[in-house]
Amino acid sequence: MPVPQVTVPEGPEGGLRKVSPEQLLRADPGVPEVVKGSLGDCPGRRCRLRTPVYVDLTGDGKPELVLAFDDTGRTLMWAYTASGGSVRRVLDYAGPQQMTATAIGRDLVVDESGEGRKSTVRFRWNGRVLAPVPVG
Repeated sequence: MPVPQVTVPEGPEGGLRKVSPEQLLRADPGVPEVVKGSLGDCPGRRCRLRTPVYVDLTGDGKPELVLAFDDTGRTLMWAYTASGGSVRRVLDYAGPQQMTATAIGRDLVVDESGEGRKSTVRFRWNGRVLAPVPVG
């Protein structure tokens, strides 16, 4: 479902890089209010929104947008894709605050550590969303 009130300019000068991450998160009904209320500190030293990451995870030649927000004791992460001038969320994930994400090829690999444990979740485009796949 497209994020309401957010349009993505198309063409060589368009794409998700032209969309404000803060505006996108404020408009997305699936983003918690605590996050939306904290975006007033962005950009700036008190901003808890990590630097946006642009990487082609769908294989369409256009980068998706991956956003992570450090909430109290956890990190919330979303990935968005653009098509036909609209943007939609294709991943919604929460993990410990020490969580990191890396793109390996077209996969998004999330490493979590904390409380003496470490786990890895790998997400891959299934034609509709980024879905977890077995690691190994």
